[in-house]
Amino acid sequence: MRNYINRGMPIGKEGTLQPDEVYALTAFLLYKNGVIHEDDVLDARSVPEVAMPNRNGFAMPLEEWKPGSPRLQNYPKPPQ
Repeated sequence: MRNYINRGMPIGKEGTLQPDEVYALTAFLLYKNGVIHEDDVLDARSVPEVAMPNRNGFAMPLEEWKPGSPRLQNYPKPPQ
C-alpha cells in the first residue's frame, strides 16, 4: 500500500508526496480500516511490524516447479 501511495498519489501529481506524507496517509488508511490504532505512528521501522489482516493468506504456497511440468495445477502444458 505504501508503495502505491508513494508512486500513484495524488492523482495528477503522482510521486510528489514527501516521505512523511506517505507514512501519514498510509497510517490514516490503516486506522480507518481498523488495522492500527489512532495514535500509532508509522515510519520506515514500524511499517513492517504492522500485522496486515490477510498476512497469512495473501498467496498460496506453490509446489516445487520442475522444467517441462505445468506451472500451476491443471495449467496447460507448454507446446512442444
